[in-house]
Amino acid sequence: MFNFLNQKIQGFGIDLSDLSVKIVNLKKNGGGFSLASFGRQEIPAGLIEEGEIKKEEELIKVLKKAVSEAKGEPIKTDYCVVSLPETESFVRLVHLPMMVKEEVAEAIKWEIEANIPMALPEIYYDWHIIDSAEGKKDHMDILIGVLPKKTVDPYLSVLKKAGLKPFIFEIESLAIARALIPSGCCDQPILIVDFGAKKTSLVIFSGKTVYFTASLPISNTSIISILSEKLNISLAEAKKIKIEQGLDYKNPTGPVMQALGPALNEMAEKIKAYMDYYQEHCPPSSEVQSSAINQIILCGGGANFEGLLEFLSAKLNLTASLGNPWINVFKEVPRNIPGLPLSEASSFTTAIGLAIRGWQE
Repeated sequence: MFNFLNQKIQGFGIDLSDLSVKIVNLKKNGGGFSLASFGRQEIPAGLIEEGEIKKEEELIKVLKKAVSEAKGEPIKTDYCVVSLPETESFVRLVHLPMMVKEEVAEAIKWEIEANIPMALPEIYYDWHIIDSAEGKKDHMDILIGVLPKKTVDPYLSVLKKAGLKPFIFEIESLAIARALIPSGCCDQPILIVDFGAKKTSLVIFSGKTVYFTASLPISNTSIISILSEKLNISLAEAKKIKIEQGLDYKNPTGPVMQALGPALNEMAEKIKAYMDYYQEHCPPSSEVQSSAINQIILCGGGANFEGLLEFLSAKLNLTASLGNPWINVFKEVPRNIPGLPLSEASSFTTAIGLAIRGWQE
């Protein structure tokens, strides 16, 4: 979203979080793409905390290692598209009267000043006009993305010192939606649940754009911690139970459901509250047939937690499915990619969305 260069170039995707750096590099293959290379490096605790870089030199070493040790073809470009912490970002869809494009830029500044709790000199921002259906152009829908300079600048500095050239910084939710929504458009709103290592991100996508984002504290890490505490076992044993037994959703009186039930029920209640907020405050776009959300797409490293899909589907009374992040990469979408099966690719969803963006500029 924040494009620092104007020339036509291509770059690979870097998904950078507190715990890991994931890389995806695509190449053109006919009318679609193929996977050129990918990689993942764990980030030791303390290097990044709550999205804030704490140990620059050590993080630079991790970034260099992630690029040099990526599997597949060597990465020959320094240009990259990078995600930044969702919790530090602001995404707003605003409605403006019809006006010429030259007037939009000034109107956007007024919208930011009215809705974002930071001054213009303190932020980077970008926006784009959402295409409206023919005959329904009584107003303009504009998606605005905002990130604090105090968040962007340290990442930009570290990436440059690692020998990389980040030409786009993008908010995570936009990359996730680009990877999972077929052709970037849907005729009914879709709820995306990105179940990650340290948080769960919610994204509501409608028509051709993201309408709403939110974060929940429940995560892979917290699930393991809860199991460890409630069952009085080590973290290693709790992780093994999570992987081997899953949620055991069909056994509500079993130890796993008894331990995790309260936290998961609270998560479901918060998701429902956010859905209700969307229904009340976000008018449907002209591209959708209905404003009702009836579908969940689950992605992220925790998406393969067995039983979670069934739990969310039952609790929210919605159809739930595991997202396929290759949907907009390959002409004929395979279930598995050599070296990166779908069960693992789900955790690369953001990086894949960033890599696709790297070919769109």
